[in-house]
Amino acid sequence: MPDTKPLPPDATTAPVFGVRFDDVALQPLANTIADGPTPGQGTRLVVTANVDHIVLLRDHAGLQAAYRNSWRRTIDGTPVWLYTRFRHGAAPERVTGADLFPEVLTRLVPGRHRPFFVVANADIANRMAAWTGHAGFAPDTVGFEVPPFGFERDADHGRALAARIRANGTTHLFFGVGCPRSEVWIDRHRDELGDVYALAVGAAVGFHVGVQWRAPRAMRRYGMEWLWRLLSEPRRLGPRYMVRSWAFLTAIRSDLNDKEIKA
Repeated sequence: MPDTKPLPPDATTAPVFGVRFDDVALQPLANTIADGPTPGQGTRLVVTANVDHIVLLRDHAGLQAAYRNSWRRTIDGTPVWLYTRFRHGAAPERVTGADLFPEVLTRLVPGRHRPFFVVANADIANRMAAWTGHAGFAPDTVGFEVPPFGFERDADHGRALAARIRANGTTHLFFGVGCPRSEVWIDRHRDELGDVYALAVGAAVGFHVGVQWRAPRAMRRYGMEWLWRLLSEPRRLGPRYMVRSWAFLTAIRSDLNDKEIKA
């Protein structure tokens, strides 16, 4: 029987899929991030690992680098959490991007914090602009970007976007354009962004403004959010959940054989 003793506070797990996840809980992590950056800290990237991340980490060097350089790495997906618990007898609390984003966002203070949102489409950007305005943020303290297709491979666009983020005095950068584009872009431009907390939160921004609907709480509790998302966006997410995700079993086999991903 595996040892089921809880992990000590503020510890990192033994490697799972080559990743050491941080044993942090949602509320303390959100509080720390919402306090804002300190001078000289640089870019602190937060990544939240689900099954798709683990599959992509097997072969994507850019995502591996982003994970290595990240400030906090949490477990998002239920299968990743269950396997971690099976492998080591204990697992950190699940901290999903969809939970972390609103917890941080609603703690930000107008006049003190300056958020910047990189999102998938203009509808999300417009709704987020309305939300921040209603929350009391002056328009000139909030930045938005809807990047073009392939932006992560466009060096000129990357430099210009990084310059805009830094010129805004951004304290909190929220990337909602999916993995691995969000994580890789942030990691590649970390030296250009200044002192900022950067969260790669996927669909969380869309959930927050009502463009997309998150799974009911009961489905989340039992790890079935993937099914809700598949039924909601079958054309876009079908290949991920019905084809690519099977490689998660290969990742488990490699991990059990100690063939770790170097992330």
